[in-house]
This record gives sequence, C-alpha cells and structure tokens, in this order.
Amino acid sequence: MKKKTLFLLGTAAAAGIYSAVTGKGPFNRIRFKEQHERIANYMETHYPKAIYTPVEATENGYVTVIKRLGMPDIILYITCDEDGNYIFTETQTANA
Repeated sequence: MKKKTLFLLGTAAAAGIYSAVTGKGPFNRIRFKEQHERIANYMETHYPKAIYTPVEATENGYVTVIKRLGMPDIILYITCDEDGNYIFTETQTANA
C-alpha cells in the first residue's frame, strides 16, 4: 500500500474513533441513547412536527435545539434530578 493511502486510512480511522468517543455524527444517538428517548417523548407531546439537533452534554446536563418550520427555534435544556427524573427547560431564540 502506498504511504499516502495508508495515511488517509489512518486519518479516517482516527476521525471515526474521535466521533464515536465524543458522540458526534451518527454516534450521537448511541452515546446519548437515553436522552434521545426522553427528548423524543417530549417532542411527541409538545412539538410533534418539529425536529431537534444532536444532543450535547453540558456541565449541568444536556442541551438540544428544537427546530420548528417558520417559527423561532427553542433551546431545550435537560437536567436530571436526584431521583433520575428528567427536567426540561425551554428558552426561545430570537431568530425566525
């Protein structure tokens, strides 16, 4: 194998491993499986026709953005209490 091909394969493998560890791209649903399930239930109840961005871990919990057609986005903060219950807090953005 040529050195260039070997280098490209190594770089692609490293990028894939990094994405898996950080939960980026297709690995987001794997890393944050429980959070995605809870958010999906919340979305079904509150915003059935909206979509949401990949989940990101924060210092105090998780965050995602709810995208609604023709309406401002909503930042959804998710925290967990001592009993394991998820608490959702919304903040509307200024864009439309």
